[in-house]
Amino acid sequence: MDKLVLNLPALWADHHVLIVRDTLFGLSGVEDVYASSAWKQVMVTYDSSRVEPATIERALAEAGYPVGAGEPPILAQASAVKRDPQWSVLGSRLTETQRVDQEMSGEFRRY
Repeated sequence: MDKLVLNLPALWADHHVLIVRDTLFGLSGVEDVYASSAWKQVMVTYDSSRVEPATIERALAEAGYPVGAGEPPILAQASAVKRDPQWSVLGSRLTETQRVDQEMSGEFRRY
């Protein structure tokens, strides 16, 4: 048995681990798969007489997890403004607890 360790930057969540495992176990010759979304790596134990590393890499790429390529999606893009836009108008952020809210919360007696 041979072992192959591959970096999969697009492997960033646990549900991706399931897809990668299913994909690799679908190949004839793959004996064991250890995939880690924390390390973004997969270790494949395989029979080199039945499957080649290039076939493993191609199967991963077709499943959407190309070796050494891809990045996790960015849900929010950074902007030039790193603070609340209203701060420039107000000069500071002010908060005030309304009396009605205090009375509803039962905290009114403390004040």
